[in-house]
Amino acid sequence: MKNLFLILFGAISLTSFSQTKVGEVYFNDIDTFEGAELMLNGAGERERLYALGLYLDFEVEGVEDGLRVANKDADMAISIKVITSTVAGAEIKEMLRNGLERATDGNSYLLENEIRDFINLLPNDINKYDIFKVVYKKGGNLSLYRNKDKLGQVNSLKFKKAFFKIWLGENPVDEKLKEDVLASYTPNPILGRWKTYDKETGVAIKIVQLYMIENKIFGSIQRMLRQSERDAVCYQCKGDDKNQNVEGLVIMKRLKHAKDFKYENGKFTDIRTGEVSDCDIWIDEEEMDVLNVKYKGGGGAHQWKRVKEDE
Repeated sequence: MKNLFLILFGAISLTSFSQTKVGEVYFNDIDTFEGAELMLNGAGERERLYALGLYLDFEVEGVEDGLRVANKDADMAISIKVITSTVAGAEIKEMLRNGLERATDGNSYLLENEIRDFINLLPNDINKYDIFKVVYKKGGNLSLYRNKDKLGQVNSLKFKKAFFKIWLGENPVDEKLKEDVLASYTPNPILGRWKTYDKETGVAIKIVQLYMIENKIFGSIQRMLRQSERDAVCYQCKGDDKNQNVEGLVIMKRLKHAKDFKYENGKFTDIRTGEVSDCDIWIDEEEMDVLNVKYKGGGGAHQWKRVKEDE
């Protein structure tokens, strides 16, 4: 189900999305790793050494899914944020070796070549607040980044499985951290892609993606469904939106959470007239795949339907 929410955010700066705080550092709830947008499943801290976040594009039920995640050949990533200034590169390498020995039940020697290749990528100088990202791409490619710099890669699914088992396996280096990163995720049902309809004819018009910035809901036009309108320009819009392409235009802005699945006091731009009006949106519990959208001049509440994962 997470896939429904992961493909929505390509045109938006990821630094603006909501974040999860772990100790003194933050993890983006959605982040991009080598072109793949992944959702933060969970994050935790280990012994005041580092904080770790696990990013996936599929759901897990909880800590019992650790081995399934580690063994799965699918895009995923681990983000490690150093929170101490007292650890050296040699110590990190030793901890990594120990973790791999635990993860393989004492059989890490079978992966010695891959382990050496990976360890040789690690720098000798480790600084507080360094961010190391381990990005796995389906097919066996495991890459290591330090901050924004790619240090190299190891091409081995077997090594990937062992590496992720350091934290997710049956004998992890930290049980509490394993529980934290494998916490089951419950997405906000408001977020996602929604198909809008002409209220009179029932004909589908466009797909709008809803996302969150600083706890407020925004919505942009992802696609106009009529091919002749794909290159349409909003000549009637005002301000910065005037003469902008309709696809990509942010037409819902700054809706604030009211209660349950309702957000209100936002602004809605009607691309037909350019008029900007107050807007409320909500989902009724008995119809979780229907988004009610009400704005001044809209002729009552409109009902948008959730775009399913396979559409």
